[in-house]
Amino acid sequence: MNVESPLLQRLHTLWQEKCRGQLLPARADFDPLEMKDCLGSMFLVEALPDDDDFRYTLVGSDITRTVQRDSTGKLIGEVFGAAGLALYRKVRDEQRPVRVHGPVDWLGRDYIGYETVILPLADDGKQVNRFIGGMIFRAASG
Repeated sequence: MNVESPLLQRLHTLWQEKCRGQLLPARADFDPLEMKDCLGSMFLVEALPDDDDFRYTLVGSDITRTVQRDSTGKLIGEVFGAAGLALYRKVRDEQRPVRVHGPVDWLGRDYIGYETVILPLADDGKQVNRFIGGMIFRAASG
């Protein structure tokens, strides 16, 4: 996965270090103190198997400030629609991280670019039930 942002590279590397062979890391494997520099740009999402949707349980302050809303407690389907659901389902089903980037077109502010990584977590090491991720913003290239 080709991640440009040093902060997101660090988060991805930390996730890789916490993988145990073929087993995915669990939420409990991450200590907020070891990633203090990432917290404002991080988000946590839980899988809701009964709804086949996902819910933000934490959205960092840098993200909420830039997008001018706090999506904590909201469903991915509610925030990003079918495309967001498809993306999270893919990460869940393939059990592999994903990088997404481009203009912040969902806010009508396409002069701002973003890069995000979504990293799958599994309490049992196998069945994805959460995600940890990061999102950074910068002037859009173009």
